Amino acid sequence: MSHPHQNTATIELPEVSPDEIEAELQSILRSSSFERSDKLQSFLRFICELTVRGEGGRINEYLIGSEVFRRGAGYSPSEDSVVRRQAHSLRQKLHEYYAGEGCTHSLRIELPVGRYVPNFRRIKEEIAEEVEEVLPVAPPAVVKDNSARQLVGMVMAGIALLVLGYFWGAASFTPASPSVAVGSATREIWGPWVDTGHPAVICFSTPMTAIIKHFEQLLPPDTQPKRFRAHPADEQLYRQAFQTPAGGAFYFTPAVNQTKVGEAVAGVQLSMLLTRLRVPVRTTQSRFVSWEDLRNDNMILLGHDEDNKWLDPLLDKAPFRLTRSVGKRQRAILNVTPRPGEAADYTINYAVGEREGDQEFALISMLPGMTSGQKLLLVSGLNAQATQAATEFLAAEQSLAQLLALLRQQDPKHQGPWHFQAVLKAEVHDKVPTKSWLVAVRVL
Repeated sequence: MSHPHQNTATIELPEVSPDEIEAELQSILRSSSFERSDKLQSFLRFICELTVRGEGGRINEYLIGSEVFRRGAGYSPSEDSVVRRQAHSLRQKLHEYYAGEGCTHSLRIELPVGRYVPNFRRIKEEIAEEVEEVLPVAPPAVVKDNSARQLVGMVMAGIALLVLGYFWGAASFTPASPSVAVGSATREIWGPWVDTGHPAVICFSTPMTAIIKHFEQLLPPDTQPKRFRAHPADEQLYRQAFQTPAGGAFYFTPAVNQTKVGEAVAGVQLSMLLTRLRVPVRTTQSRFVSWEDLRNDNMILLGHDEDNKWLDPLLDKAPFRLTRSVGKRQRAILNVTPRPGEAADYTINYAVGEREGDQEFALISMLPGMTSGQKLLLVSGLNAQATQAATEFLAAEQSLAQLLALLRQQDPKHQGPWHFQAVLKAEVHDKVPTKSWLVAVRVL
């Protein structure tokens, strides 16, 4: 590699030499994080070599798609998101590498969000202080319809805990030790996730939605982000539903990156559990996931198949599957081979009286990974609050002990990791799950 020109290469310190960059690049490419990903290796090598040659100004989405992913001259970034998806995966893999094998390296190769030109950054060696064990917290109180402040606080706390879980995991990338207080059922169900020595990636569903908001004054037609005013005939219904006073107007905003509150809480619960097990945690969105991610990473996919396109192909041959809403038929969990006393499908039963709770269902699928040693968990509530109930179940020693007893009853001679599906029924009040219980289990 020739010496880089400083006007195009993104090198923060002049003492970083091309030879050092080449050595660090080769170390990354040989690492366990990258060894099974030829595409990400080619991607990283391509952008690093161009940058060091002083050609960082040429790097863009079209060039990468054409040269690295062989899309050809007719490649259209607006129609094919391969570069954006692979760039997201590349950033995750670099985080994983520097949280593990490369944690002692003083030179870092980074790919900033929103860019395709890498940074070569030298850091000072620092010793990460050991973070005290995060203890489980009490279940959240029931959130009433008028408790908007509590709802916002819960979401913000969830985001903070997810961030804490990631950085804590990056600082202490070690398997669980005997000093960590973990029950025997939790160890048996979740132990295989600890033994891999790799992070767990929590994937939130990203449905196509339209968010409705009330504005006190009319918006100009060219406002950004793009918003569409609701039909005047519908506004009165929205005012009644949201108890909004007269004046102003309601607008729709298309969105693909929102996560439901139930899934956000579910991510917090899983992050806390995995943190106790000394498993680093990362997060992603279903729209950024590729088959390569599912093959290489330990993935936890949240949500229903209407919001997460990966669930249907992953459950294609499973005894329990998900069905979408069609006409008057609501989304449901399909029982392909019902046993005596089991239903052929499970769907939402909405409450009739004020004191009754909605009956909702979630499907938990702990599946064999696509490659040896890789882990895969799907937590699929028919609604977001059912997903939350399922993660509460998976994070509690007492409920896991009940699950484990049923698994052993079906397969008394079982050895090794448990692969299973479980249908969970949850009672929900004010959109918050209050109790849950198992209704069907299969050992896979």
